Amino acid sequence: MGQATATVEPVPAPPFPAPLSADALPPPPFPAPVLPVAPLGEAVPVPPGGTGGAFVAAATEHVTFFVQAGVAIPAAELAAAYGPLVERAHAEGTMLFAVETPASFAIYAYADAVTYGAMTRDLPAGATDELGIIAEPGARRVHLHLARLANRSSLEIENALRHVTTRVVLDVASGGNLPRGFAEGMALYVEHPITPRLARIAALVTTANQGGSLLSWSDLNRRRPLTNEQDLSQAESYAAVAFLLDRYGFRSFRAFLDQARTQPDWRMAMRAAYYNRGASEIEAQWRDNLPRWTGGDWRANLVAALDLEQPRQALLSGDYAGARAALEQSYRLYTDLGDGTRVQETEELLALSETGIQAETAMTQAQQALELHTYDRAGALVTQARSQYALLPPEHQPGGLLETYERTAASGLAAIAALEEAELRVHRWSDYRQARSAALDAGSRFAALGDDELRDRADTVLTTLEARQRRLVLLLGALAAVTAAWLALWLWTRGPAPLDWG
Repeated sequence: MGQATATVEPVPAPPFPAPLSADALPPPPFPAPVLPVAPLGEAVPVPPGGTGGAFVAAATEHVTFFVQAGVAIPAAELAAAYGPLVERAHAEGTMLFAVETPASFAIYAYADAVTYGAMTRDLPAGATDELGIIAEPGARRVHLHLARLANRSSLEIENALRHVTTRVVLDVASGGNLPRGFAEGMALYVEHPITPRLARIAALVTTANQGGSLLSWSDLNRRRPLTNEQDLSQAESYAAVAFLLDRYGFRSFRAFLDQARTQPDWRMAMRAAYYNRGASEIEAQWRDNLPRWTGGDWRANLVAALDLEQPRQALLSGDYAGARAALEQSYRLYTDLGDGTRVQETEELLALSETGIQAETAMTQAQQALELHTYDRAGALVTQARSQYALLPPEHQPGGLLETYERTAASGLAAIAALEEAELRVHRWSDYRQARSAALDAGSRFAALGDDELRDRADTVLTTLEARQRRLVLLLGALAAVTAAWLALWLWTRGPAPLDWG
């Protein structure tokens, strides 16, 4: 899509409009592309009344930014900066929650805290309040105090936008009937995981569980959280959603959203979606599972598995085990969502990670075999590793190391063959020269390989050959001495020269 220039137009401040119904728009591709700012043309809420001034509007595909006069950032720049983040969150939420007709919504950026406070004072508190952004899902509106949000880190900004966008998408998916606790919990769950924050959530739930002060799911799903339990309410909401997704998967949560559209009560919707299990039974399961979750399972997040880029990068860097761990989560998620295309893509990446793991395992075992001087096993493992690496990109192949291992294994095998030849010939006088040459070759190779045991065997062969040679020399020397003595005796004992009696 080419770059478009946003329509920038002053908008008067009329009274609040009625909440919008879902727009009949085709779902965007997933993952969402980085969208340019598009001309304003969607049916979105016009700016609320009583805000003290005109607004300027700029839009992307599904969100229109209304920027109040006095805000330092122009509407077009705000849409260009935040629009792609919102669109991606919108696309992911639409896919995750099976929204057939995605809705457009509006984000109002206010010039000061007083105006922002006046516009949000009657809205239930949420996890993003302190950041200066809050969703009004039923009206398809988000209220933003830009000066407060802009001072946050880029990750905090993106997570805040993901949170409020998810609240709007969930409202569309459930017909406005998803109870607040589950909506806040899911909106927290789809944020990019921040380990310190999740650790704090787990700590809050742990303390409440151990102290017997856990809120019931009925209290979690009050329209307004208990004023003195907001932090615990948000933490438990996250933990409850994490349990539902881990135990029952996204497919059941989708069914819950669908049932919420028509059932008169969220408990009845839950029973219809979760295999005829009542809310009290599922809540009891959640409580029983809390020690395991707070003990470490809080680190797992299925939505993080949507992004296949992280495991791809892990594969490129050679972290095959890390890639496999992430891809197993992705495979589970996309299978649950029924996304055949992504399942196939994940399977292909999983196959690469498994191949890489097998190749690395073969290399590790080959190294161990060489250290133990089992050269035949090392050679077979190097051959196996080479065949596995051949299935991976060329840059993943440790060419130099493979050749080194191959040469080392081949040298060891050649040394063993020479030693066996020497041991075979050592007892034959006629093969003395060949036996000594083979033993010397084997010994020098084993010495280079650090194989003391087999080097000693080669040395034993040489010692045996030297001993036999000494015995032969001594024997021959003794025989010569005996011969010389006999000749001397003979010369001494023989008579004078024969007489001539003629």
